[in-house]
Amino acid sequence: MLLKNLKELQSSKQSKALKLKNLYKLIAENGPIKTETLTELAQMKPATCARLLDELCYLELITTAELGESTGGRKPILYNINTEGVFLIGIELSKVYSTLVLMDLKLNMLDKIKLAPEPYLSAAEMTQRLLPQIDSLLLKNNTSYHQVLGLGISIEHVVEHRLAFKSLDEEFREFETLLRKEIPTYVTVGSGVNFAALAEYRLYYRQKTQRFLFTSCDTEVRGCAIISNQFLTDTSRAINCFGHMTIDVKGPLCECGSYGCLNTLCSLDAIKDNVTHQIRRGKDSVLTSLIDKDAEITYHAIFQAIEMRDPLCVDVLEEAAYFYGLAIANSILMLQPDIVVCGGTLIPKHNFFSTVKKTIENKLTLFPEIKTQIYPANHAYEIVSQGAGAMVLEHLVN
Repeated sequence: MLLKNLKELQSSKQSKALKLKNLYKLIAENGPIKTETLTELAQMKPATCARLLDELCYLELITTAELGESTGGRKPILYNINTEGVFLIGIELSKVYSTLVLMDLKLNMLDKIKLAPEPYLSAAEMTQRLLPQIDSLLLKNNTSYHQVLGLGISIEHVVEHRLAFKSLDEEFREFETLLRKEIPTYVTVGSGVNFAALAEYRLYYRQKTQRFLFTSCDTEVRGCAIISNQFLTDTSRAINCFGHMTIDVKGPLCECGSYGCLNTLCSLDAIKDNVTHQIRRGKDSVLTSLIDKDAEITYHAIFQAIEMRDPLCVDVLEEAAYFYGLAIANSILMLQPDIVVCGGTLIPKHNFFSTVKKTIENKLTLFPEIKTQIYPANHAYEIVSQGAGAMVLEHLVN
């Protein structure tokens, strides 16, 4: 019944349904929440808000099982969304490993499956590989597609979009179309950085700010801004633009044809190329004892050398952090977010984050009125998958 009512609410375009969606979204984002706060956030008259809340309760979309703290009289009723018996599935396909997560409507993770990576699969190959894994996850938890509100998938890391004749957006749509033919529920395919940003924002920061910037430093450098609960840009064509910010006009040549893009200075590939170049020039490094003479230097070997405080690898890491910090500082000057979250593989490595933060603070010294707070991402390895599930909820209420 709950899933049926949710889908009917999503498909309705009536004025009343739009008000119900708005109220449901506010409860999902801020619950448990009392009536007075909801009335203020929704900018409704108290009587109108109360009437709509009664209808959401009748449809079993929200619950009133909790009571708030009393300020002297009766304890206020707190509203929250009903999560009973309805699930979301979020999937991240990546070069490192892939993750399938089953979660409730509040993005609480209930179960997960990890898969070995198979980069650069076609949309059809990805579909055939995923379907039995999704079935296994549902069967393991004694549920079925009839209890799943929707499924979100991030695939940007496994699509060879640099060399493909299709755009990344076309890859998304083709994969989405194939899955919708096979899966009897809503499916959305999109950007991992958008998904991660949405999950970080909804789980940890939505009640603290309306101006939020998320950046990720991995094999490529990406960024995503959420302003007033909306993505600043939500097209897949824009997801990699952050990594093509010019930082050093005399820097390395980028695949886009420009020199000194952020991707060429602080991504994992940039760090690997820099370390390799320095060793070939005769610089000493513990890496030479960690790998075979003719073997290619790997990310893992570099991380191991950093843990051993190898001077060469640490210097390269700190230089990358400096450039990354400059790019974030430039974005802060332009967007002026209240909170910036830095995510990705490099953030927990040695003093990478502290160097990034110090660089940003030094850059912003001349602008004391800007009070942006900088945080490392919450290092849940399922954050992209959780964000994929959150995107399904965004579809429901928008």
